[in-house]
Amino acid sequence: MKKAKKVSCSPLILIPTCYHYLLVALLAGIVYSNTLRADFVYDDRPAILSNDDVLGRSPWSSLVTTNDFWGNPIRLEGSHKSYRPLITASFRLQFEWHGLKSELFHGVNLICHIFNSMLVLKLARQMKVIREEFSLFSSLLFACHPITSEAVCSIVGRADLLTTTFILLALTSHITRSNTIRTIFLAVLAVLSKETGIILIPLVVTYDVLFKNPSTKQFRQDITNHFIALSIICYLRLSINNIQSPKFSKNDNPIAHDPNFFTRALTFLYLPIFHLKLIVFPKTLSFDWSMDAIPKVESILDSRFILAAIFYTIGAKMIWELFFERPQDRNSEDYKKNNSVLFLLGFLTIPHILSSNLFTYVGFVAAERILYLNTVAYCILVGYGVDVVCRRFPTTNPLPLLTLLLSIFSYRTIQRVDDWKTEESLFSSALEVNPTKAHMNLGFVFTTQKNFDLAKFHYQQALRKRANLADAWYNLGILTSKTNSTQEAIHYYQKALQSRSNFAAAHLNVALLLHDTNQLQKAFFHLDSCIQNSGDTLKSYRNHRKTQATCAYNKGRFLQKSGHFHVAIENFKLALEIIDGAHFEHTSSVLSSLGTCYNELGDVASAERYFQMAISENHVNSFLTMAHLKIRQNQSYEVERLLQKAMTLAPESVTVLQNIALAEYHMHNYNRSLLFYRKALSLNPSHVESLQGIANLLQESQNYAESELFYRKVMEILPDSYSSHANYGAILHLNQKYEQALKAYDTALLLNPNDDVARENRQKVMRILRRKRNL
Repeated sequence: MKKAKKVSCSPLILIPTCYHYLLVALLAGIVYSNTLRADFVYDDRPAILSNDDVLGRSPWSSLVTTNDFWGNPIRLEGSHKSYRPLITASFRLQFEWHGLKSELFHGVNLICHIFNSMLVLKLARQMKVIREEFSLFSSLLFACHPITSEAVCSIVGRADLLTTTFILLALTSHITRSNTIRTIFLAVLAVLSKETGIILIPLVVTYDVLFKNPSTKQFRQDITNHFIALSIICYLRLSINNIQSPKFSKNDNPIAHDPNFFTRALTFLYLPIFHLKLIVFPKTLSFDWSMDAIPKVESILDSRFILAAIFYTIGAKMIWELFFERPQDRNSEDYKKNNSVLFLLGFLTIPHILSSNLFTYVGFVAAERILYLNTVAYCILVGYGVDVVCRRFPTTNPLPLLTLLLSIFSYRTIQRVDDWKTEESLFSSALEVNPTKAHMNLGFVFTTQKNFDLAKFHYQQALRKRANLADAWYNLGILTSKTNSTQEAIHYYQKALQSRSNFAAAHLNVALLLHDTNQLQKAFFHLDSCIQNSGDTLKSYRNHRKTQATCAYNKGRFLQKSGHFHVAIENFKLALEIIDGAHFEHTSSVLSSLGTCYNELGDVASAERYFQMAISENHVNSFLTMAHLKIRQNQSYEVERLLQKAMTLAPESVTVLQNIALAEYHMHNYNRSLLFYRKALSLNPSHVESLQGIANLLQESQNYAESELFYRKVMEILPDSYSSHANYGAILHLNQKYEQALKAYDTALLLNPNDDVARENRQKVMRILRRKRNL
């Protein structure tokens, strides 16, 4: 009887080794190719689109010395304490190179992932725990693993990508040839990319303990140098934080705020198992696992805690056997393979310790992108497991199963990349996992799309889940204010302030609406409440300060309108003091308003100084105001330059053209004035100021017939303005249309019985009509 022929269990051996790296790069590129069509989404907005450090509005030194990853002062109590200057610098360099082109930002992330996938292949081979064909499988699995999608598709995930790059470079180069200086240098780069980079040195030390002879002098020296470097890096990194731990809100990490220690302990012990479940079975994924996405574990009889207990027991037994029952011969293959597995288990678990909430609370319950680094070890261990099975059952051909697994994972990753394309698709994908956060964010998306009914529906759904969401109430206020529901918007803003009393933007918006409805005292109360809150404990400190400055500016504006110029000046200067030289969209308007106030007080020198400062900011209205000031000072030689600059900055602005026409009128250049008025009206035939200006000019030029046409247009546009009827009556009076003039004067006096000029002109018309009737 013939023996059965053994089938080689090397399904990928047919692919030449030289093409393995290319195959890994191709798979990573293919499954993530659609990310190049994605927008800026979710955390990309605060980290990039509204970050002054990225947009070049702050000095380069602030990236390294003062600010956190989100552009806020890192030493403040409310700072996120995330210090990633290397990532912020990469964003800023890209912005300076090509602006806010999302496809190029995503392209850099994709390149990083491709490179990391190739490094995984190199590390798997260096560990020598699995055969080459299974090393290829491990790296292919990493390249297409769905759990890596958040780190690759979210641009802020570059922090995890680059940290992993430096850790893998350090490990692969250390295994090839150890060099302490190189390892420390790469560790510094990893820490400057993300806080988790600090685990690089412990990983290298773990490798040395497992694979090197501890009795040698070189070993002791290397370990000592590594620990000294680790201590220095930790101290410097903590000193940047002002030796403070970050504080996170209850919505970010509700479990950390649970008053019951037992509940916190049970839940945090379960979370590592939850993260492992995401890696092993990445079917259900979410952009955010905060709020109530993961129910608390409140009893030891909870199946999740029982599962965790079983897992920890099996894990402890496995590590005990691997470490204490390993072969004694350090040169044997079994010893080295045993230590390789131990190292990979350490690589799988050590990076998770920093973000596990077991030692210090972090700003999330669970997060997918923090698993990017852990997945490296997981994929190699899966390859090791497949290799072990194949060695034990050599007649088994795993190729169909491995191909199926890679296909399923690739398909799921492609699906997830599509989810990350737009904010609408991303938030919609999380409606089942985290409905509160998903509904709230979808409300914002549909508001920007001006689909107000759908936006309101999603905000209300979020508030049904959790009634104290200040952001949802605030966004409802913005939404309803856009639909002219003023009282409803005020109600929503006040609800937002009930949930978060230091909500600066809510104070500002409700103040503006209260002012519009003539509730001046309440409006000033909210503006003062905003200005007086320092915001040191807030995560979005920079935005808070800008909103405070806007409140001070608007308070000054309201006071200026009511003629309280001295107090208005104090508030305008306070706005400039709050912003302290940072980028502020209203800076030029504040400077111009200061100039106007000083001009009203007769302090021409101060007025000119502030107008000049506003002009240096290219504030169009300041050029116009300065031109009118120079006209009153009989310095007409400077007027033309100022008007020309305003015209250059805003050639299609009706307001600019109307102001230039008015300036030309004051300089008695009537033909040029008429020309600019007509140009303004060609752009906007209903521009009231231009219609009134040209009507006055034509009247003074004794072109009464054409002047009448423009006064009539003003009256038709402003039917409730007594002055429009009075002026129309006056031109009809001049054109001897006395009956029509009498009607116009009557309407003006109905609207304003105290208009003595209209009453006097009406009496003149009545006398003329009586004489005509007597004749």
